[in-house]
Amino acid sequence: MDRVIGLLILAFYVVCVLGLAGAVTYGVVRIFPVKDETNKPDKPSDDGTGEPQGRLFRRSKREATG
Repeated sequence: MDRVIGLLILAFYVVCVLGLAGAVTYGVVRIFPVKDETNKPDKPSDDGTGEPQGRLFRRSKREATG
């Protein structure tokens, strides 16, 4: 009987810890919401070659003209 009571107390403890963690997380998200970043550009910049930026190396002249 002691083991059953011990397991019930352990299960109750785990549920309480998880509930407290969820409540704290919910409270922090409500108090400190994430702000939207409006400084991001809508479209990535273009270097005029028709290729989007982000390439590691520039295109070779032979590849660009040909």
